[in-house]
This record gives sequence, structure tokens and C-alpha cells, in this order.
Amino acid sequence: MKKIFKSLPRLLGQMAIVAAVLIGFQVVTGGMWLFGLPELDQVESVSIAYPQVTEEVKIVTGEEDKELALKLTGFLKYNLFQKAADGQQPLIIITYHLQDGTDRNIAANGTTVWWKDKAYALKDPDIFVNLTEGLFFLAEVQTR
Repeated sequence: MKKIFKSLPRLLGQMAIVAAVLIGFQVVTGGMWLFGLPELDQVESVSIAYPQVTEEVKIVTGEEDKELALKLTGFLKYNLFQKAADGQQPLIIITYHLQDGTDRNIAANGTTVWWKDKAYALKDPDIFVNLTEGLFFLAEVQTR
């Protein structure tokens, strides 16, 4: 029994090293996640703007639409080792209006995401813009 307790810290240390390597591999190959996004129960409503397509700002308050808008940010993984291109403008701007009265903004174009006043190069270009177009601006894009 003593041997088990003596070897337990070593086993836990090895498991931590393996976990760190796996997470590092995932970040390098799949991209880094955005941290600090609000939880669904914190969001009162979501505003989605696509100024190049329409002047109208979509405001969603339904639970399913708010959840969809939050899940879209999962496609905004960024490349840690690539710098975002300078001089670009966002195509889509999503504002999360929180229960406490504050707002959190996230903006993106095909190659860059802006979060917490920093620009990051997207790991998978255009996916976020295409999905947002299809989910929230399909009619406007088709009439363009």
C-alpha cells in the first residue's frame, strides 16, 4: 500500500505531461480557442451586424438563436504563430448584451478575428463568415 502512495505523485506528473502535450498538439494543429466568451445564461440578447450586406442589425433574443450565435464563435480558432494582417476591416460584428448591462464585442472577416481589442489570424479562413451568412443573412446575401 505504501508503494502505491509513493508512486501516485509520479503517475499524476506523467499524466499531466501527457495532457499538456496533447493540448499543445491540438492548439498547433487546430488553432487556439478564444477565452472569456460569455455563457449562454449570461446573455440577454445578441446583435449581429453585416454592414457590407445590409444596414439592418439582427437582434436575437430567443434561446436557440442566442446559443447558435455563441456556438459560431467556436469556428474562430486562431493561429498562435501567425500575425494578423494589418489594415483589414471586420465584415461581421457580433455584440453580446449581457444580463449585467455590459456588452462584449467580437468581430471577424475571412482571415482575422478581433477579440478584446486584439487582432488574431484565423486558423480556418472564411468558415465563420460563411456560416454567419447562411444562418443569419441568407435572404440578404441571395438578393445581393
